[in-house]
Amino acid sequence: MRYCYDVYTDEQLIALLKESDEAAFSEIYDRYRQRLYRSASRKLAAPEQAEEIVQDVFLDIWKRREQLEIRHLPAYLEQAVRFRLINFVTRQKIPAFFDLFDTVLFSPYEADQLLKQKDLVNLIKAWIDVLPKNQRHIFIQHYLQELSVKEIAHAMALSPKTVQNNLSLSLQYLRTRLSSLTTILLAMGICLTGVKLP
Repeated sequence: MRYCYDVYTDEQLIALLKESDEAAFSEIYDRYRQRLYRSASRKLAAPEQAEEIVQDVFLDIWKRREQLEIRHLPAYLEQAVRFRLINFVTRQKIPAFFDLFDTVLFSPYEADQLLKQKDLVNLIKAWIDVLPKNQRHIFIQHYLQELSVKEIAHAMALSPKTVQNNLSLSLQYLRTRLSSLTTILLAMGICLTGVKLP
């Protein structure tokens, strides 16, 4: 019988978790639940929402336990909470999601890169969705469908100057929300290839 899991290192617990050891999972949960809850609570006003996010993180870890590759457990868990926060605030269309954007783009950790890209796409979709209707259509056509200002103006029965002004307004708004316009445009080019946006 195994006991005293609290003396195990994170690496040992992860190895046991991958073998479906429920006691190891419980120790990870007990060790990090409060820390993750505090992280989630700093971004969300309702305690029950923060608790739900933390529970979702641990549930996901248990479901994917055999496939997980975790090099640094605290960093992995904190990143997982950030991803869940992003999903939550984008679903709710809460403007605070911009505060999370920089964290994702410039995080020093590369845990679960595919999940990071997926959430980045969702975040960009949410940002595009809050633009005024005409700005949204112009932005999508220009940056994602690669239409010229002249082509957009013709398709939307607008003057080229109006199209250019709308693009400028969109980029100005984006610039105020993100710490690096160049970085986000590069990220969009990489992550949105082949992605259908509304």
